Amino acid sequence: MKSKFTLLALLEKDAQYVNERVDLNSLDGLEITITGASGLVGLNIISALNYYNNNLAKKRININALSFTKPNGIINDIYVENSIKSIYGDLDDCNFIKNVPLSDCIIHSAGYGQPGKFLNNKIKTIAINTSATIGLSKRLKECGRFLFLSSSEVYSGCLNDKNTEDDIGTTAPTHPRSCYIEGKRSGEAIINILRESGINASSARLALAYGPGVKSNDERVLNQFIQKGIDGKITLLDSGESMRTYGYISNVVIMLLNILIKNNNAVYNVGGNSMISIRELANKIGEIMKVDVDVPASDSFLKDAPKSVGLDLSRIESEYNITDYVGLDQGLKNTIEWIKNYE
Repeated sequence: MKSKFTLLALLEKDAQYVNERVDLNSLDGLEITITGASGLVGLNIISALNYYNNNLAKKRININALSFTKPNGIINDIYVENSIKSIYGDLDDCNFIKNVPLSDCIIHSAGYGQPGKFLNNKIKTIAINTSATIGLSKRLKECGRFLFLSSSEVYSGCLNDKNTEDDIGTTAPTHPRSCYIEGKRSGEAIINILRESGINASSARLALAYGPGVKSNDERVLNQFIQKGIDGKITLLDSGESMRTYGYISNVVIMLLNILIKNNNAVYNVGGNSMISIRELANKIGEIMKVDVDVPASDSFLKDAPKSVGLDLSRIESEYNITDYVGLDQGLKNTIEWIKNYE
C-alpha cells in the first residue's frame, strides 16, 4: 500500500460528507449485514456506518461484512481496527447463506457489476441476484429491512435520455448481457413479492458509481482511463460517443441509506447528475492527469452496451430532499488520488 493514510483520509472525508446529510440514529444498536462488502459500494457504506459509530452513535451498529474472499490490505485493516465482523464465502452456496447472521438490515450489494466479469460468469450472475436474494431475505429478523442493488441496465432498450422508475427496458432474454439485465429484473420481482408479504424491502437502480474505494483491477471505463493515465497515455477503444451519467460514491451512499431507512417506494433510481460522453470523460481525466488522450475513429467496441445511460432522479431527490452533488471534477480528482495510492 503506497499510502494507507491517504486512502483512509479519502474514505473518511466521504463518510463525514454522508453523515452530515443522513440521520442514521434509527440504526443505533442494530445488526446490519452488507454483501459485496469489499466492493466500491459496500466498502463506502461500511465506512459511513463506521464513521457514525465512532463519532455520533449512542449505541454502536454491529456490522457484518460479507465478501467472496478473505479481505486483505486496507480493507482488512479497517475491519480489524473497527471491530467489523468479516464473513467470506460464496453467495451461490445455499449452505453459506443459511449461516449468515440474523440481521435487522441487509444490504445486498454483491454481484458482478463489471461487464467482463458478469459475461464470464453468467449463471452465477443470475444466481446472486435471484436465489441469493431469496436466501438472504430469510436471514432478516422480524420487522427487518432489505435493500437490493439493482441496475440502470434494466432500462436496456429504452430510447429515453432519462428513465423514470415507471419505465422498463425492451431487450429480450437472448440479449448478450441478459444474464445481468434479467437477473436484476428478477431480483426486483423478488423484492416486490417481499413487500407484498409485509417485509420492508426496496430496490435501488444504480448507475455508474465511482470514487475512492474502487479496486485497482476494476475494468470499468472510468477507472481504466485513470489506470492508463498513470501509465502515461489514455487510449480509447472506440470514438467514445456513448453518453453516461456518473454518480460520485458519497452521493450514492446517501441515497442508498435513505432508501434503507425509509423505503417509501419499491424502487428508486440512484446515481449522479454528471452526464458526459466517454470521449469527454477521457479528455477530462487526461487534462487533470496531464497526459495525452488518443481517440480512434472506430465505433465498434462494445456494441452491445447501451448508447446512453441516464436516470431521472426526481423521486429520490424529492422524497429525501437531496439537492447537492459532488461535482465531476472533484470526484475524479478524489478517485485519481485513490487509485494512485491503492495497491
